[in-house]
Amino acid sequence: MKIRVIHAITGLSASWLEREEKILRSYAKPDTQFEIVSIQRGAASIESYFDIYIGSLNTLRLVKEAEEKGCDGVIITCFGNASLDPAREIVNIPVVGSGQASMLLAAGLGHRFSVIGTVRSAADRHRMEVMKLGLETKLASVRCIESRVLSLHDDLEATLNAMVVAGGKAIEEDGAQVLIPGCFGMIGLAENMQQKLGVPVVDPAGASVKLAETLVDLKLSQSKLAFPIPPPKKRDF
Repeated sequence: MKIRVIHAITGLSASWLEREEKILRSYAKPDTQFEIVSIQRGAASIESYFDIYIGSLNTLRLVKEAEEKGCDGVIITCFGNASLDPAREIVNIPVVGSGQASMLLAAGLGHRFSVIGTVRSAADRHRMEVMKLGLETKLASVRCIESRVLSLHDDLEATLNAMVVAGGKAIEEDGAQVLIPGCFGMIGLAENMQQKLGVPVVDPAGASVKLAETLVDLKLSQSKLAFPIPPPKKRDF
């Protein structure tokens, strides 16, 4: 199967994309192919709804193009599920967001999960995504490490340590039994967190890959009763 992986951000480095592909491949089945693409106009990271909206048309064009090119499914990497709902309207192939996939998986691994996010201003957006999935009673907390997205890889060891500290507080103080790194820039760190903290930690890369593969294998996609194809009309798109 062929999965298009869409970054709803601009300016990703070659070294990041190489690392990302290795992580995605580590979770994928041998016959899964990834086509990793990024928008050309938008924000360099997503830390607000404004960042999502200014890149939304570019994101949606890449989603539509994926179906036209014969891709079997789409992953939108943004943990905030950038443009996920309209993307699911405009195609028939399954479209998965990394936050959506992570939260659905975490909800089945314990009674309560916590999201370990980046900046505090993003916390309410994470809570809104939990509410959209109907998982409010499952959310223990959103803990933030107060690091900007573009700074996460300046010192990966420091980022991991901050995530472990925040995760420990989520477990001890908030009652979390499962943790989720709340940014796609944090992928590849879940296993170390899990070893240090002793609870399941859901990697957004792994969750989105396995959900996309499962939907394709089961010949399932988003319901067109929930996400109907928009009615034909003149649109400047």
